[in-house]
Amino acid sequence: MRLWEWVQERWRGKGRREESAPARVWASPSLWRPAGWWRDDQVEQLRNYQSWVYAAVNAIAQEVAQQRPFVYRNTGQAEHEQLPLPHSHPLVQLLEAPNPWLTRWELWYLTTVYLELTGNCFWYAAMRQGAGGRHRVPGELWVIPSPWVRVVPDPVTFVRGYEVSAPGSATEWFPAEEIIHLKYPNPLDPHYGLSPLQANALTVDANTELLRSRYQAFQSGQRPGIVLQTEQILSESVARRLEERVQARFGGRENWHRPLILEQGLKASPWTLTPAEMDFLNSARMTRDEIFALFRVPAPVAGLVENTGLGADIWFGARVMFCEGTIQPKLELIAQTLTRTLGRRFDPDVAVGFGDCSPRNQEQRRKDDELDARMGLRTYNEIRRARGLQPYPDSRFDQPMLPQKAGGGHCQGSADR
Repeated sequence: MRLWEWVQERWRGKGRREESAPARVWASPSLWRPAGWWRDDQVEQLRNYQSWVYAAVNAIAQEVAQQRPFVYRNTGQAEHEQLPLPHSHPLVQLLEAPNPWLTRWELWYLTTVYLELTGNCFWYAAMRQGAGGRHRVPGELWVIPSPWVRVVPDPVTFVRGYEVSAPGSATEWFPAEEIIHLKYPNPLDPHYGLSPLQANALTVDANTELLRSRYQAFQSGQRPGIVLQTEQILSESVARRLEERVQARFGGRENWHRPLILEQGLKASPWTLTPAEMDFLNSARMTRDEIFALFRVPAPVAGLVENTGLGADIWFGARVMFCEGTIQPKLELIAQTLTRTLGRRFDPDVAVGFGDCSPRNQEQRRKDDELDARMGLRTYNEIRRARGLQPYPDSRFDQPMLPQKAGGGHCQGSADR
């Protein structure tokens, strides 16, 4: 059974089987395992897609999913020599609609999630006959869960093929040309990528244990907000009656400011956190910040804004840092990989790229375009091609348009109006 047939059957609800109780027990991590034990287990890496890891990875994946790939024919080093391919080109249509079940947004979102959590993302490229029947080119793209795939090395071709073992199905063999492997560089293994989550395994485990401890504290019961002390010995009925009277008089949002008057040696004091509990809270913030730092996600991008009075400025600065320092390098890596593994299958000059996603770069680019057009450094059609737009058919826009001289003439190299 081929992979796409298996996926379609799963979508229709066929071939499912219930996981046995022993399998569920052994699949869950046990307490005796050392911290970071799941670092090389891709299934467990995906299970850590929760808490602050989810907040960071989800922010990255959503930003990448909003970027549209720019497919062009590369004829030189300058921007005007990168000619955008028409919408009817099969590669443009393929990236716009990867397969009947998956949208472009979902393709890039899932790709980024697998890269951030496991360091690897595998696309199955369903081949079809190219134009004129010359050679086969990819006709559909499917994301394969990383834990299902095993790379088969080869001493000559580097990769001989890929083995895909989907749960409940026999292992399938795929030649290297049918699998597109996106990965983050790994200095320890050239065949598999290294994810930020793997590098941050100990901090992620520490954060998980802190959350479990906090949950257990709530399970054990809340602590009182106030403590009443006395040297007298109170019976159970007296203590309960005193508790009910205090609760009835001071309970509720409207009574929190009422004064408390005590008699017969009663003393009231608030229940405060111990130094160990304060350190517990600080540790939770530290692990959160460490997770964000390793994924390079500013806190405002993940939804944490402490000073709301400066919300717009903080958001813009965080977006600039996030796009320029985190998203753009990832887009460049993905673009170069797809140019080598996907674009060149259609034509040796076809390349895939992404535009600048930073809000600061976009504003600066508009200013540069305006200045270049006014000074005659670039033509209008060169600027339009660089933005992925079709050039004007009028040949005058292929020449620099400079301001007229005082005498009514044109500067050298300008086109007649």
